[in-house]
Amino acid sequence: MAIVLLAAACSKGGTPTNDDGSGNPHVENQTDTTAPVVIINTPVPDQVYTSGTIINVTGRITDDFGLYRGTIRITNDANGALLKEQQYEIHGLLAYNFNISYTTVVTAVSDYTVRVTFEDHGYNSASKSVKVKVNP
Repeated sequence: MAIVLLAAACSKGGTPTNDDGSGNPHVENQTDTTAPVVIINTPVPDQVYTSGTIINVTGRITDDFGLYRGTIRITNDANGALLKEQQYEIHGLLAYNFNISYTTVVTAVSDYTVRVTFEDHGYNSASKSVKVKVNP
């Protein structure tokens, strides 16, 4: 399930486009050459969970000209299965605090990757990943 969050339409320079197919306004900023900054507060690297507990993914994304879109994904490293995905479209905000959760269910020790990827209106992209372990 994906939830799309919208904020005010972008107002920084550029040419309006709708390249994301969603019908939402997007203004490309060709002068923006600095990627967003992604900070993952939780989970911490190599954190260990027990099946049935909740992985809370929290952090902050910032950008000098304004954020555009991104995703948070939790995947199973053994088979590449996408366990949780949260998509965002946030026009023009300079900072956004994220918080999603996923309840673990495993019958064998499993390694998961939490990955946060975001881009701004100059199409500069930044990603951070954290690996965690889930025990039965």
